[in-house]
Amino acid sequence: MAVTGIGSVQTYIYNSKTGQLSTKDGSADEFVNYFNGNLSAESSQELNGYDVKKKHNIDKLMQMVYQTGSFRGLKFDIDPNMEEYEITCEQVSGEESRYTVNGDKVLTEYVPMYLSYEDMAGWGKNIPFKTLESKAYDPETNSMNLAVGDVFDLGNGYRLRVAEDSVEVMGYGSGSADTEQRVESLANGLNALIHFADQQWPSIYIWPQQTPMLLSLLGELGIDLSKEFTLNGTKCVVEGGQIREAGNKWVIPSTVHDKALKEYEDWLSQPLHARDERR
Repeated sequence: MAVTGIGSVQTYIYNSKTGQLSTKDGSADEFVNYFNGNLSAESSQELNGYDVKKKHNIDKLMQMVYQTGSFRGLKFDIDPNMEEYEITCEQVSGEESRYTVNGDKVLTEYVPMYLSYEDMAGWGKNIPFKTLESKAYDPETNSMNLAVGDVFDLGNGYRLRVAEDSVEVMGYGSGSADTEQRVESLANGLNALIHFADQQWPSIYIWPQQTPMLLSLLGELGIDLSKEFTLNGTKCVVEGGQIREAGNKWVIPSTVHDKALKEYEDWLSQPLHARDERR
């Protein structure tokens, strides 16, 4: 058998009467023996964590389909006399796998990534910014840097300065109490935006009440907010009036997600007979 991993596409025959699995051509296969209870994980040579996930999903999927004729609300025309089902398993990544039964796509499984305390320790905290080199707006790439040392003149007597780990307000006392409160809110929002752009905080730390002021500031700096733009190397978009990382469906910063996914995929790839079970 081929070792299961990212990009693997494997097809099996499932017998609903016996609950046993076989290959399409009847050849010997470690995963088939493992699924059927004839081979232990410790005794296998080629099985890995992807195979454990695959066995669990096939068991669950076929139990639902055969017993109820559905899976999570999806209906199938099932012949009560049918004994065999053709199941195809595709491993897209460590967090995504797809399954078809008799040619019908019936399941896409997503596994949320496990984040360590270290991954989240700095969220919402003023940790040192990563971007130290200032870079003016580039219209060709719709990008710029918001870097330590940058100063933004708000034109009302106030300025915002990007310090080592936060954004400071300069010019206190230049306006009314209401104006000062708005400036402080903008400073807090810019602080969150830079930490987000530096891949240190999730975008949820950019509060909705701060976003309109941030969008106005970015627009004044030249950013075209109608399309994808880049801040400190992070590709961003405005969706529903909020600033988000472009293409990010996980909420957490993409670099944090990708690191966790890589660690998870490395763990899944370990042979079962020698796998570290501490995860």
